[in-house]
Amino acid sequence: MAVSYSVSARKNPAKPDEAPKFYAQTKASGEADFKTLTRAAADRCTVTASDAKAVLDSLMTTMQDKLANGEIVRLQDLGSFRVVIGSKGAVSEDKFNSTLITKARIVFTPCPELKSLMKTLSFKKTGVVTKSSGNEGGGNEGGGGGLDENPLG
Repeated sequence: MAVSYSVSARKNPAKPDEAPKFYAQTKASGEADFKTLTRAAADRCTVTASDAKAVLDSLMTTMQDKLANGEIVRLQDLGSFRVVIGSKGAVSEDKFNSTLITKARIVFTPCPELKSLMKTLSFKKTGVVTKSSGNEGGGNEGGGGGLDENPLG
């Protein structure tokens, strides 16, 4: 199985006179939703799909509580989740307060096994995107791969 990608032309906004360069964008081949994952888990072990769902629902609630309290949630064979924040700057430490915090997001750091998986992937070109479409599929800017999205909803 290979990860599909297409190629997209992108201009450098800092150098608008230069010709665009072409970059890869991943193309999802499908989606595994919560129900699919719980059924797959049930097929691989002795629990029922409803048992797997109950455990994952409980895990989600616990993760939300722990993250809301500023804790790192480390799932040994999966990776870790942590809250990071962005803020506006203040002229001095005593002038800084929480109203200057502009956003919070969850960062997922995969376990070593998932990280090493990225080194073994194969890729399959599926097409070319004709108009510049920003960076929604990854591209050359580090490819978020959904890592910046909130995996907890």
